[in-house]
Amino acid sequence: MSDFQMGPLVLSVKSYADDVSSDFYEANWLNIGVKCPTDEGDVAFQSPCLMTTDLFDFMDEINDLLAGQGRQAYLVSLEPQVDVRIARGDGPDVFTLEVELTPNADDDEDIYGLATTVTRADVEGYIVQAEKIIEAFPVRGIQEA
Repeated sequence: MSDFQMGPLVLSVKSYADDVSSDFYEANWLNIGVKCPTDEGDVAFQSPCLMTTDLFDFMDEINDLLAGQGRQAYLVSLEPQVDVRIARGDGPDVFTLEVELTPNADDDEDIYGLATTVTRADVEGYIVQAEKIIEAFPVRGIQEA
């Protein structure tokens, strides 16, 4: 199990959702546990709603953000939904972390959120954590063109 902590949000990657599939799409879903205190209360759920490839995209966007080439980075899962947005703050080393969680796919009004300020060092740490998860759960299968 590998944890990915961004501010108060903790994503615990437990396993691949499908241990035997060789299909690129099916083979790269991850079972994650989500825990986060929000403005509306504590949220916790488990779901195979995040793909290994989502972490690569998020790392690319964070690297662009840190290099001054982008304005924000997103990590977005399927339902139940985990939406993470990191955006530039008031200074070069200040960023805003926004989290929106929809733990019940059948109730899109059951949404929890929070926003907090994080530092450049925090954001750089997110890349390190994502790399560790990708090392533990590498992309599998061959994507068809």
